[in-house]
Amino acid sequence: MKKLLTLSSLLLLSPWLMAQEPETTNDQTVKSSWTDTEQKIEVNQTVSDQAIEQRFARILKVSNRIQEPTVKVTEGVLVLSGWTHDEADKHWVEVAANRTEGVIAVVNNIEVRLGEQWDLDPAVNEALTLYDKMIRALPKLTIALLVLILTWVVAKITVAVGTRVLRRKVQTPFILRMGARLLAVPVVVIGIYLVLQLTGLTNLAMTVVGGTGLLGLIIGIAFKDIAENFLASILISVRRPFKIGDFIAVDGHKGVVQSVTTRGTVIMTLDGNHIHIPNAIIYKSTIINVTANPNVRKQFTVGIGADDSITHAQQTALAVLHKHDAVLKEPEPQVLVDSLGAATVNIIVYFWVNGQNNSASKVKSAMIRLIKKAFDDAKIMMPDEAREVVFPEGIRVIQEPAESSPPAELTKTTEPENNAVEADLSNDVDEIRKQSAENQLSDDDTNLIKEETP
Repeated sequence: MKKLLTLSSLLLLSPWLMAQEPETTNDQTVKSSWTDTEQKIEVNQTVSDQAIEQRFARILKVSNRIQEPTVKVTEGVLVLSGWTHDEADKHWVEVAANRTEGVIAVVNNIEVRLGEQWDLDPAVNEALTLYDKMIRALPKLTIALLVLILTWVVAKITVAVGTRVLRRKVQTPFILRMGARLLAVPVVVIGIYLVLQLTGLTNLAMTVVGGTGLLGLIIGIAFKDIAENFLASILISVRRPFKIGDFIAVDGHKGVVQSVTTRGTVIMTLDGNHIHIPNAIIYKSTIINVTANPNVRKQFTVGIGADDSITHAQQTALAVLHKHDAVLKEPEPQVLVDSLGAATVNIIVYFWVNGQNNSASKVKSAMIRLIKKAFDDAKIMMPDEAREVVFPEGIRVIQEPAESSPPAELTKTTEPENNAVEADLSNDVDEIRKQSAENQLSDDDTNLIKEETP
């Protein structure tokens, strides 16, 4: 019963006793370790403690792994002290001590100290190492630099000679420059290989060459549009569907060709706007070169009365066409019957204009005006289309007294022979060509067809 009361008292007081225990701190900076060797403990020592101490002290001095080392041996127990920056050095010393003859146990009191936070010695040592390597590699780098300069000079000479040789057969400047530079590619490749060989980077060069296939595939996918435009620029410069200053229509745009670069073609519209069209679109689209043939055919329809002479109307219209200076005599103009309308006979007037010298739209306007005047003078009617109007309730007619309606004279205006609006029949494209030459977006070096400038 007494034992039971004692046990119960201890259980009740245990929390209070634990709270009263002093807190232990782990502020020790030196972590000691005790290891026993596998050597048999002899009653009579075969190796003296002094010999072990002297021997191991010399080992620590030669290894230079422990700073401020201290070795103490008592009855075969080796006690080590000192400090180091690396945990591996402490472990190495402990392993070496366990292998020493006559050592029964090892007490490792070596302290592992962390390096200073702002210790610049490693950086300085690394910089000195790099400097030493650079000094040793300086002769190779000098020779490699000379080889690189020589490669550049030989490549320039190759390009110059290739340009002179290819100029006799190739007229396109872009193809000429590209062909001459391709001749210099082997020179550049050999030069780069020699430089890599001299600098000891041959393995790196082989690695880069080995990865060229995958790298080329990645670049081809990423720069597909750029490569497509570049190839299209080569084909355009070879095929020459147009030249600088031509008026073309492509991809829904119309304008004067200003320049052709490796990426796209720049045209200036009749509104004065620059449009940059990618070469891939230019090459794959339908191109209408209006300037390629300076002659432009225009036409319009005029309706005459059913009672008028068709032959007389044709001769009257042809006389006006032959008389005008802007209408070409060859191909000759034509006036043909097109169709019979409800109240008219429809005649189509065809004529050709030199679009390089005159504006086809202005000449057409002049022809419509002059033929209308000639038909009026020749009493040729040009009635409206017949229309049927139904009045369900009839027509109410109101007759006014005769004296209230004074006589009225019908006045008819006569059409003049000359018109100030059509005094200038020059082509509008000439003004756009002038503005295009004054507002170039690219220089002559990037223009692939610059030699064809009119």
